[in-house]
Amino acid sequence: MTRWILAAMAVAMCLSAEAGWRGRRTQWHPAPQPVQVMPVRVSTGSPVTSSVFPSGDASGDGLDEVNAKRAARGLRPFVRDDSLTVAAMACAGERARRLLFGHTANDFQFLPRGATASAAGCAAYHASYGWMSCAVYDSYTYAGAAWVMGSDGKRYMHLFVR
Repeated sequence: MTRWILAAMAVAMCLSAEAGWRGRRTQWHPAPQPVQVMPVRVSTGSPVTSSVFPSGDASGDGLDEVNAKRAARGLRPFVRDDSLTVAAMACAGERARRLLFGHTANDFQFLPRGATASAAGCAAYHASYGWMSCAVYDSYTYAGAAWVMGSDGKRYMHLFVR
């Protein structure tokens, strides 16, 4: 009997690993709502077109919020990097569309051509929790941060640093 149970558990684990967490999670939520294409302006004022952001107050630049958390711990602020900001907006938008709490299969695919990042942090919580992601307190110099509101009412936050 014990061998049968262990064999059943092994088969179940293989099937779970094959499906992947992302595959199972998306089955538990309603289909994401379609989004509109809207121009996003970065601090240089240059227009960047993004197809991942809903219009209205459903997204935002998060670097001021990240820097406020850093200041509360006596850390110097990150310097805004427009390329990292664009990447953070795109990645947060994709995660919000898919209701993906953690990282995508490759967060760095959202970096614009020529941009580099050393690390990425992400999270998805209700706005009342404030900014929550990895890399907030790390000793990098440049960053881009953004959040997008998901259809589940959570803020999908993303931070790229270098």
